[in-house]
Amino acid sequence: MKTVSDLFVLRDEQGPILYAPLNVAAARVNESGLAAVAKYLRGETLSPDESDVIGMLAQYKLFEPGVIPVNPERFMPVHVTLFPTDGCNLRCRYCYAGAEKIRHKMSVAAGRAAIDLVAENAREVGRDNFLVGFHGNGEPFCAYDRIREFCEYTQFRAEITGIRGNINTATNGVLNDEQIDFCLAFFSNINVSFDGLPELQNRQRPFPDGSGSFDAVDHTLKRFDEGGLSFGIRATLTTDSVDALEDVAMFISERYPHCSQLHLEPAWECGRCLTTGEHTPDVDVFIRKYLSAQDKLEGKYLKLVYSGARQDLIINSFCSVCRGSFTVTSEGYVTACYEVCEKSDPRSERYFYGSFDENAGCYVFDQQKMDALGRLNVENMDNCRDCFCRWHCAGDCSAKLLGMKEPEEHEGSARCLINRALTLRQLQKRMREREE
Repeated sequence: MKTVSDLFVLRDEQGPILYAPLNVAAARVNESGLAAVAKYLRGETLSPDESDVIGMLAQYKLFEPGVIPVNPERFMPVHVTLFPTDGCNLRCRYCYAGAEKIRHKMSVAAGRAAIDLVAENAREVGRDNFLVGFHGNGEPFCAYDRIREFCEYTQFRAEITGIRGNINTATNGVLNDEQIDFCLAFFSNINVSFDGLPELQNRQRPFPDGSGSFDAVDHTLKRFDEGGLSFGIRATLTTDSVDALEDVAMFISERYPHCSQLHLEPAWECGRCLTTGEHTPDVDVFIRKYLSAQDKLEGKYLKLVYSGARQDLIINSFCSVCRGSFTVTSEGYVTACYEVCEKSDPRSERYFYGSFDENAGCYVFDQQKMDALGRLNVENMDNCRDCFCRWHCAGDCSAKLLGMKEPEEHEGSARCLINRALTLRQLQKRMREREE
């Protein structure tokens, strides 16, 4: 266990806010109260009135050291994400992977061995469940035979271990009715990549022949909605679509009433963006449109989500990259990052830390690389030291912002502005609810 004292002064239209993220503690103060806190922290003698202010603020645990997350001592993953294939049936204009025809399909042996490993780990550590997910630099259901195989094998492992096997997937939603029926029967949660409005979906996420995909995905989403499946939608915003963000949110809320969350992300200029001319939207526009959409959805079932705004989460890395993320690519490599999924990616030298040995029938891991990945946390990012989001966004995505650089070289990005603005809004909301 490690402790640290983090206290930040934030400001909004109502004045200063003291915030201790590790203790989930916040309080509004006036300027004289802020001056009293500064004297207290410097160890100076306080007046009776100043002592009263400190005593009142201390009740919120603002001055107590908080416990920071630490990485597990052993590599014991109970969650695996499998990339069944690197092929895709869409040609999304901003795809980070640029997937096209199927080049590789995961071997049955590699998938089964990964499921065996997480199921056995769950049994050993006393968990009542293990998790198998599907994702990829391709569309998982382009390898539907592998999806079926691995889901059925997950059920088999769950039965013989007596431990529940939860299954989820990401998908572009271009599924036939047989595949939809399969999803309804096997999956506990599904996240569908979908840009909402017909004109946006058809333009940004077309089929290889250029035709639109809205009707196909709309059919899938309606069946998920009617079937009672737990599902969310992930939409990507570009310079050409960000102005429609509010309309996208309201359209999804009204058309798919059982959709629980809408995950919104600005496009990152990589992959197919570099050839299609799609661009990251203006930061201020994204923030303004996101907050406006959030206000319009107040009281509705659908909730907005953005990956860098997580005020309720205390963590030392943006994802599980330094905490044993166990993801297997279609070629059988173990990667710590969803976006680093091919050996040809220069970043694979850092993020690939193992592979499936077909001859031995098991996974082989590189401990030296695993140790190096353990350094990719916010404690080693000097750029984040004075940011109140440091234990929430935790330095943001290391694959995007660092690549092969060391964490000490972290320089932030325009996403930092989004992270701070949306996290502050979450904090303000929490404070209002406390006062009510």
